[in-house]
Amino acid sequence: MKRFRFNAIGISEVRWRGKGEISGGDFIWSGEDSTHNRGVGVLRSAKAKHTLIEYNPISSQVITGRFHTTPFKLTVIHVYAPTSASSDDEIEIFYDSIEHALTQTSKKDIVTETNEEIDS
Repeated sequence: MKRFRFNAIGISEVRWRGKGEISGGDFIWSGEDSTHNRGVGVLRSAKAKHTLIEYNPISSQVITGRFHTTPFKLTVIHVYAPTSASSDDEIEIFYDSIEHALTQTSKKDIVTETNEEIDS
């Protein structure tokens, strides 16, 4: 992160159950409640740790983080998308999760999204 001067990096295939934040605040995640598959997270630099306003672990495929930046607030949405081989129900649930994330985002925020496909 330091070498490329990234302040936040979206991580997929976290494989940790539940949702949470590592003590010290370097990493936030959202995973399945009962299994060790899928899962998303955001690795944060020291600077990003201090600018985080809130995070929302929506599902094992969608997590958002809201950061105080100058001159605006920034919402990062990291998603782990299903492939075309996934069932229609899985794909619909995924898009509903993204829609939920966007409706929870302030209209004044700048929004950025990172994406990776799930191999089924």
